[in-house]
Formats: sequence, structure tokens, C-alpha cells
Amino acid sequence: MSRKRTAALVAVLGINFALAGGAIMLANLNKPLAYDGSLDAYPSNSQSDAVAGVMADPASGDLRVTLKAAQQGGNTRVSFTCGKSTPAGREVHEGTWDQIAGAVLYRPESGQLLAVEAVFDTRSLRTDAQGLTNTVTAKEKWFDIDNHPGATFTCSSVTPADAATPSHTHDLTGTFTLNGISHGLTIPARLSFAGQGITIDASFTILRSEYKVQKRENSIAGSLGGVVSKVEDEVELTVRVNASPDPTAALADLAQLLEEQKEQLRIASVEIGRLKGLEGRISRAEDEMQRLAQLRVTSVPAVEINKLPSRFTDKVPSYEQVPIDMVLIPGDPAKGIEPFYICTTEVTWGMLDKWMYVGDLDGQPRPVVTKLIDEGLRPTPLFEEPAQFVEVKRKNKPAVAMAMLTAKSYCKWLSEQTGRTYRLPTLQEWMHVAELGGGRPTDLDAYAWHLGNAEPNEKDKPISGTVASKLPNKLGIYDMFGNAAEWVTGTGEDEVVVGGSFQTPAEEITLEWRSVASLDVWSANYPQFPKSRFWYSDFYCAGIRLICEPASVAANPPKDSQ
Repeated sequence: MSRKRTAALVAVLGINFALAGGAIMLANLNKPLAYDGSLDAYPSNSQSDAVAGVMADPASGDLRVTLKAAQQGGNTRVSFTCGKSTPAGREVHEGTWDQIAGAVLYRPESGQLLAVEAVFDTRSLRTDAQGLTNTVTAKEKWFDIDNHPGATFTCSSVTPADAATPSHTHDLTGTFTLNGISHGLTIPARLSFAGQGITIDASFTILRSEYKVQKRENSIAGSLGGVVSKVEDEVELTVRVNASPDPTAALADLAQLLEEQKEQLRIASVEIGRLKGLEGRISRAEDEMQRLAQLRVTSVPAVEINKLPSRFTDKVPSYEQVPIDMVLIPGDPAKGIEPFYICTTEVTWGMLDKWMYVGDLDGQPRPVVTKLIDEGLRPTPLFEEPAQFVEVKRKNKPAVAMAMLTAKSYCKWLSEQTGRTYRLPTLQEWMHVAELGGGRPTDLDAYAWHLGNAEPNEKDKPISGTVASKLPNKLGIYDMFGNAAEWVTGTGEDEVVVGGSFQTPAEEITLEWRSVASLDVWSANYPQFPKSRFWYSDFYCAGIRLICEPASVAANPPKDSQ
């Protein structure tokens, strides 16, 4: 990992932690489309005005308070959460509207909400991703903004909730109109009254299909790096109204939000500092590894490839029962590719478990193990999810769900254990092997585990296949396509897996298939904070294909070779 890459990783992780709190989301959403102020014409606050057809009764102490978006210093926040499913897992996005109008009519003395009317301008929509904001509002126009720029909720029926449902106090029944389409709905809400103010908290779900929230033009396939996404139909909306004739009530609500943001930023700042320290130690360790590797290379005379074994089987001394079969691949001088050895199979859990569970350090004090984990040289324990999906106990299954840091750390350990230099293939080397082996097989089912033939587990999730259980390619190498997606280097700044996996549809598996690592997407549902640097909770198909340097084989010949 270069210093530039290390710095970039720290920056990305810092941004991720800074956004971890939901309270910070609204302050970091992307800019909406230009807003023309059409909602400003909504009637101003007046006790004599009706709300959703209900007239205020001044004699009963009714109050009518105008709604305005919290982002504009007002009293109302409306946000939404939506998702899409991909072979890499579920991706979640959040958003809001910057322009809101309307009013609430309530009777504070008796604690009654009489009516609500909320209007928000769909042109003021923002999401937590700039590309998504532009796609939804401008490029594909999921909302019929030209003909129906506003969406409304009108409610004139408010009833106490059943006592058996303590999650909310009242049911708000009314009509929701979006894209010119109206549907009746009942929203569960929690109401609270304090002095002359009312607070409304509500969360409910609508279906996009019922309101034709969909691509209208310039539609794209929704694929990137071989990953095709499917937008979910359900969208969850969350509403908070803190209304009062006293404008300082809204300010108090905003002040509370600000305090929440400050606390989240404080926590994020601490984590960023810790991560910078860890990444600094990793960077220094990698620099030392490169220096030692250079010394080894310069001390070994030029390798005569014709004197090297065409194949050899390596074994880790601490558990020799797990063989690592390597085959020599000829280089391509025209492409600048030197000869190298490649493993005939993907790394299995059987090859990994001693290192992963620190079995080779049995009896060592716990601080020794902790130091290795802190410095990125051993992984943290694999969490329950996705452990049940990756079948850790099946020793002949590919070891997956791992980050590139995990893969590189294993290669370093294996090199130390065997005395031969192991590493990940470069993208160019991986392509070279795939092409020499015959490219993408015509009969993919016979050669690869993919989404179409992978067996499901008890939760109907696809699982990997046993390594070497399909046919090998022309070089005698198994699972070059499908099963585990394989980490490669030499791609610039991006961390990339290639070859497709057991989660990839057969028609998408090609020589050009790529998927770029994303902590936010691949570990969207990681159960702890901060998220692991070693394992992914949602993209549980990334694994290892080993490369061995011929110079190290010449300098330290393996016992079992041919």
C-alpha cells in the first residue's frame, strides 16, 4: 500500500465515521435543483385559516402554525430512506426535501391535533450521494417534476391509537399525493404537547410503484464494475414537526440537533486519530517489507527458468496436512510479464485457519496477538454475519469475505512460514493466466460456480462451491472464473476483485468483470462501530489466488516438486 493509498484510505475512513450518526446526515446532503420559491405563496400563519378543510375555532384556543423546512431554520424535517439490492449486498441511501410548506391546526389546552397539511417541493430533493441526486431529479427524472412539482399530505382525521400499540399515540388518516397520484393512508404518529407547542414524530412506508416514482428518460442499466442493482419498491419516510407560535421552539429543536452533531463529530475525530496511527504503522511496516524484498531480489542471481520445477507443492510447517499446489506460468516479454508460479486453486479455509485464528501462536500472551491485529498483520475474528454464509468450517471451500488488507497480510505470513515469496497477482498477470487457459469457457456451468448454479443455504443465500470441483482450464487451474472473486494489484489506486463469483449471474462473468471495493456498500450492515478493516459483512465473496516468485523458489527449492 503506497503512502498515497494509505492517506486516501484514512481520509475515506474518516469521512465514513464522520457520517456515521444519523443526526449528521442532513448537514451533508448534496445540493438540490434550483428552487423558484413557489411554496412561499402558501397562506401565512393565521388562526382564521383552514387546514385541510378544518377551520380553527379561536374560542376553543385553536392554534394554526405554518410549517417550514428545518434546513431553512423552520420547524419541520421530512427525510426518507430507500435501498437497492446488488450481488454485493443491500445499499441504503437517505435523503430529504429542502423546501416545505403547510400548517398544523391543534388545540393545546386539551392536547388535540385537529388537522395537518404538508407540502414539499420535489425539486428541492437531496440525497446522500451527488450522483444519485442528479440521476433521480435530472438525468432520469424519477419524479414528474415538470407536471407535478409539489407533493402533499392532507389529514383531517386524528384518532387515539390502540393502547396495545405503545410505539405511537395517534393514527393520522388522510391522503398522500405524489406525481399527481393520490392514495389514502393512515400514519402512526407520536404526539406530545408542551405549553403552546406540539411535537409530531411519525415514520411510515410507501411503495414507489403506487406513485410511479420511476425512471422516465435517459434510463441506464444501473450497473458498475459488473454489479447490477435493483431498486427496492419500499421507501420509508420520517417526519418530525416541532410547531409552536413561539419561533424559539424551532430554534431549540435545531440546537438539540447541533449538539447531537457535535457529539458524533467528537467520536469520529477520536476514531480518525486512532486510525491514522494504525495506518502509519502499517505504512512503515510495508516500507520495510519492500526494502527487504528488494534486498532479497538483488542478492539472488538471475533465475534460469528452464531449471525450475514446472510444479511444486508447498506446505506450512505448522500444519503440513494442507497442501498448496503451484504451477509455473510462462511470461510474455512483449507485454513485460515475467514468469511466475500461480496456485491451482483459490486459498481455502483449510489453508487460512491457523493464521486466521492465530493457531501458530498458541501460548503467546494476548498483548502479542493484539499488537499483530492493531498493525494489520492478523485479522480480527470473523463475526457471525457473514460467517454462516461463507462456511468457515468447510475447509475445502474458498476463504472469502476478506478485505485486501487480510489477503496481503496472509501472503506476508505465508512467505515467512515457507521461505518463499508469496503475493497477490497483478491484474495483468491474472488476465495473462485466464487468456492462456482458454479465456471464458463456453460451457460456464462445467467450469465455474456462479449465481445460476451455486447452492443456497437455509436462508436462501448463495454459497460458494468446493474448490477444484469443476473442470480446470487448459493450464490445470481451477475456478479462474466464478466461486471466489479474486483480489488483484496493479490497478492504480482502486482495490479490485476480478473473475466474478458465486454471487455473479453467469451472463455477467467475463474477462473484463471487475468490482471495486467499497466499505460503505460491502459492509453496509456491519454490526459494530468502527467497521472491520479485515472482513466484509455484505460482499462475502472476495478471496485469494496466490502467486509465488520464481527467484524465491530457486533460492529455497521446495521438497515436493517436479
